[in-house]
Amino acid sequence: MKNSDLFFFAVNDYIERLRLDLKSEKTITTYMEGLESFRSYLCKQMGMDIEKTRFSDIDDDTIRNFLKYLIESGHSLSTRNIKLISIKGYIRYCAEKDITLLPLQLKVSKIKTKKVQPKKHNWISSAQVKCLLEQPSKNRTGIRDRFIMLILFSTGMRLDELLECRIGSIHLCGKDSYIYVKGKGSKERVIPITRETIDNLKVYLDLFHRNTDNDEFLIYTIHDGNRHKMSADNVQRIIKKYADMVRKTDGDFPKLHPHMLRHSYGAVLYRNNMSKAEIAKLLGHEQESTTEIYVETDVDMIRDSLKQISKEDQEDLYASLSPDERNKIKGQS
Repeated sequence: MKNSDLFFFAVNDYIERLRLDLKSEKTITTYMEGLESFRSYLCKQMGMDIEKTRFSDIDDDTIRNFLKYLIESGHSLSTRNIKLISIKGYIRYCAEKDITLLPLQLKVSKIKTKKVQPKKHNWISSAQVKCLLEQPSKNRTGIRDRFIMLILFSTGMRLDELLECRIGSIHLCGKDSYIYVKGKGSKERVIPITRETIDNLKVYLDLFHRNTDNDEFLIYTIHDGNRHKMSADNVQRIIKKYADMVRKTDGDFPKLHPHMLRHSYGAVLYRNNMSKAEIAKLLGHEQESTTEIYVETDVDMIRDSLKQISKEDQEDLYASLSPDERNKIKGQS
């Protein structure tokens, strides 16, 4: 028996292929966990000797039975879909290397992932957005925290995209202003920003980025007197802090996380009649189908949320600044 006949023989080569395809380490880890779960199932539930398991020992029914096992074990639909995608991707890679595996790949490709319905509270309403943005104090730290939440909501950036964003990525050109983003797999995209976001951005830049160069991180913390990229955990803590404050008066306010703000942005785009293809482009989705989770929303979904950030609310941001600073920023508008 040739080594290439063994089902798991090409796993290391597959990992390298994923890296060459510019998949993120998080994506690669997820795929490997899916394959490991399948390996464990074959070994512990099917009694197979993994070191001797061949491609000929695996068929589409084997994978269907694996998915049934996951259901019985209480795994969520999303988890089952991810594990199926990881197995299908690996078999497809192997079939590219060995044409005799094409029949297996074709059969397995017919096993479809299941549609995942949006989770309850996977977005926040217009009123909840406004309430959230009212929580930070009007001091320097509060303005920073408010800006972080607003920029996530009003651009739909992933958290890691925001944390990697540099001053040179921001281009203020009036109504055509935008932020240049490098997303998953180093894929680049441009996100237009609204007037409301520009106004907030100018306040933030004036407070935190006077006379800084283009390589500076947009969001930073200071350690030992030096600026460093803010950690994801720090942003999570900031958002949780203000969400907990809202929850004191709104018992229905969900446990908020950065991706929920991104989801809400996608819903805003959809509710403003933007096509799924356009939304996918703005959100940096590789496949248009991924956008489905952002557009299946209820009738109370966010509508014109950004416009509801009133002029009075905007003026509150300037409260901690001197009159000269406020006039300077307003004069740039």
